Order: sequence, then structure tokens, then C-alpha cells
Amino acid sequence: MTAVSYESELKRTGRIAITIKGNSMRPLFRSDSDAIIVQKCDAGTLKNLDIVLFRRTGVSGEQYVLHRIVGRRQDGNYIIAGDNCTGADIVPPQNILGSIVSAQRGNSPIPLTGLRYAVYKRLWCAPYPIRFRVLRIRDTLYRAANKIISRRRKQHGI
Repeated sequence: MTAVSYESELKRTGRIAITIKGNSMRPLFRSDSDAIIVQKCDAGTLKNLDIVLFRRTGVSGEQYVLHRIVGRRQDGNYIIAGDNCTGADIVPPQNILGSIVSAQRGNSPIPLTGLRYAVYKRLWCAPYPIRFRVLRIRDTLYRAANKIISRRRKQHGI
């Protein structure tokens, strides 16, 4: 199934299965190995920290993105961010297509309930402004380390 058909398939069946692509929801989901089930939902029933599939239009056209609700603005739009992202999207309710109901890695379910998941959501996902800073620092350190390694390799002719 292609991204273009997600909306029509959700309208037709109410549910779709998607293989995760990309790293924006790490460490919870892994690219190309995890599968999720998204169910059509009424945006009014969504809660903070729910994971949703939404439509985003950008310079490269229309995209379908799976991220987490981290807040709601007074104008009714949702603040949505990936667990491994340093920024958020402002998403109108009509662009939310569905919410995740289950996930699987190989033959094992990925727990989306229970104490471990609740702690992960409260400590990593809920304080998203702090998380953004932590991830930006990580990215800056990673780039600096790569520059140092690159310079050393050039100096040693590697």
C-alpha cells in the first residue's frame, strides 16, 4: 500500500497496517522492522500523548506522518512531535487520520500499555520542550565528533 492510499483505505475499512519508515519515533519504533495498526478516529476523542497518523503538506508535497500528540493549542490545533524529533508540527484536527491501536516487532507485540510504557511517556514524551533541548545537544555533539574523526582520518591519510 502506498502513502497516497492511506486515507482512502482508512475510509473504506476503518483500519490500516503500516510498516514504520524513518527514525522519528525511535526508540519506541524501529524503521523497516516494526508494524502498526492505525484505526480511524474522531479527533475530538484524542488525548495528550496518543500516537496519531496525520497528513502534512510541505514543500515536497503531501506526507503521511506518525507522531505523538504533545499538546493542544487554544485554537483547537494539536501540537504533534516524533519521540526522536527536535521540533513539532501544528496540526488541525481535520488532518488527523487515525490513531495507533497496536504495534508489533517481528512476532512480538510492542507494549503500548503498562508501567514501563507509562514511565517512558511521562519521562521522555510529556516534557517535550526539555526533550527537544536534549536531542539538539546530542545532535551537536554527534556532528562535532564526526568533524574530529574526519579531520584525524585526513591527517593520517585514512
